Formats: sequence, structure tokens, C-alpha cells
Amino acid sequence: MNNQGFFNDELLEKRVDTFYGYGNYQGNYWFVGMEEAGGDFNDINNRINIWSNRGKQEIEDIAEYHIAMETWDAKIQPTWKGLIRIILSAKGRENIDREDVRKYQIDELGRKDKETCLLELLPLPSPSLKHWIFAQQSRLRFLSNRDTYEKYCLEKRINHISQRIKEHQPKAVVFYGIGYKDFWRRITEKITDVEFSQTSEGLLICRNNSKTVFIIAKHPVAFGLKNEYFHNIGRLTTANLA
Repeated sequence: MNNQGFFNDELLEKRVDTFYGYGNYQGNYWFVGMEEAGGDFNDINNRINIWSNRGKQEIEDIAEYHIAMETWDAKIQPTWKGLIRIILSAKGRENIDREDVRKYQIDELGRKDKETCLLELLPLPSPSLKHWIFAQQSRLRFLSNRDTYEKYCLEKRINHISQRIKEHQPKAVVFYGIGYKDFWRRITEKITDVEFSQTSEGLLICRNNSKTVFIIAKHPVAFGLKNEYFHNIGRLTTANLA
């Protein structure tokens, strides 16, 4: 057992190498973000230990996982609500209200046998880009700072995510976080040579020969975004699948 205040480094390294997110690779709608938000050492350590106890899976069932962490409730999560509005709009839903979003979050989003897949480019939860707790609470050299960590795992994960997309050919892949568009482009370049075009709203979109639509959008919690922004992404997805 590790000393109190330190991660189990063997388990931490396994998480870095093998965990990618939540949901179902067979799902039609995939979302790729930069990384999960996390809390303090105890919060992150608990997440990793529960992941281990549940079998160290590549992708988890989001509800089952959070129930095991005792953090699952009916409160609408700020990032997820934008993603849900994209899905519902892509499926032709109109007049989407908060209860529609709440129900989808509870019953559908990120479930192992449903229609969505939520992936993270980086595998470890972190409180923020500026707050890096792993240097003080892990002895792994590649976790000594964020830059070293990213150099250790980014290329491998870009390759892995692109390979999973090629294998499963989802209808749509939405990358969220415009600031990371270079990483999103690196993923899509391994799948298609089609260039992105820009919409009037600043969305970047392309479609490859296997008919997957790729969209690069703002992060759902970016300042000033309205519900209509996400509804337009959903409609644009459907229009480009026709």
C-alpha cells in the first residue's frame, strides 16, 4: 500500500495507458474533450481506485461509475447539457427543455449499451490546466509536470482514438474546445484527408468517405453560448449526413 497522500503509481500508470472515457464504441454520437475536471488528491484517488475495482476498463458506463463513486444525482452537469442538446437536435427533436436534457443525462448519456461515446484526449482528471497535483503525489517521472505528461501520452492517445473511430465509423464525432483544434486536426488527419470548412458560427466541419461527420466546436461551458448554438450543431450534423 502506498503512503498516505501518494497515488498507487502502478495503478496510475495503468490508468494513463488504458482509460479513454465513457459510453459505447458502437454508438452513433461521439464527443471528444481534452480532459475531465477533477478535485483534490482524495477525489482523484477515489476515482482511480474505483476504476480499478471495476475492472480497469478502456471505457466505462458513466452512470454505473459515478454511482460507485457516490457522486451520481439528477443535477444537470454543465458540460453534458450542451452535448445532450446536440444529440437531441441531431435526432430531429424540437422545443428541447431542461427536463428532456435531465432525462437523457440520467438514462442515456455515456451508457455502455446506448448511442453515445464520451472520450478524453488526456486520461487523468485535473482541477485546472494550471493546477497540477501529480508532481507532489506521484513518483512517476512523466508526471513531474504537465508538459512532460502530455509528451508522454498525447501521440499514443491521438493514434488510439483515431483508430477507434476508423474501426467503428460513428455517424458524428464532435471535438469540443476550439483552443485544442490542432490536436483535433491531428486525429482527423489520420482518418481522412478532407479539409475542414468553417461555418458562420465558427464551427469547423468535414465529412470523410465513410460518412462520419467531424465537427470542432467551442467547449460547452465557454462564455456566452446559448442553447441555439448546440441545436445548430445537431442540425448541421444531420444535414451533412444526408
